[in-house]
Amino acid sequence: MQVSRSAAQAGDGAALVGELERLFSSLARTGSPLSGGSLTTTQRLVLIELVDSGPLRLGTLAERIGATDPTVSRAIDGLVQTGVVDRKNDPDDRRAVLHDATERGRDWVTRRRAEVAAALDGAVAQLSPTERRRLLSLIGRLNDELRAETNSGYPTFLAAR
Repeated sequence: MQVSRSAAQAGDGAALVGELERLFSSLARTGSPLSGGSLTTTQRLVLIELVDSGPLRLGTLAERIGATDPTVSRAIDGLVQTGVVDRKNDPDDRRAVLHDATERGRDWVTRRRAEVAAALDGAVAQLSPTERRRLLSLIGRLNDELRAETNSGYPTFLAAR
């Protein structure tokens, strides 16, 4: 897919945003929803972060996904009701609460990643081996550059909220 000339003239960042929006929109529609209902984007981000990072406090979780505490709190409420996240006391501070993915939540993330990977495999197969390696390398570099902007390892635009 070629980026339109007008998008490229708007600036490389703007052109990339447009293409990434199209990609993420396509991927969001890929695969099956969680049984019992679908997840919001915030709920997906929360669940994936908990699967990848392990138990987290609300504030840390909100910072990592670039959302406010109240937004993450509402997302967690729904995830707890769905049975994919548990709340438990923090052993280091009994006043604090940790949020953690349940086995059902980890299974959903594993299945979802496999479904998205399968969808990408079909599209990426249309590229040459050299193009595939280059695409992966460039996306990796972009991620590294965005994460290097802050000490926390999260892009400035997310950490700043």
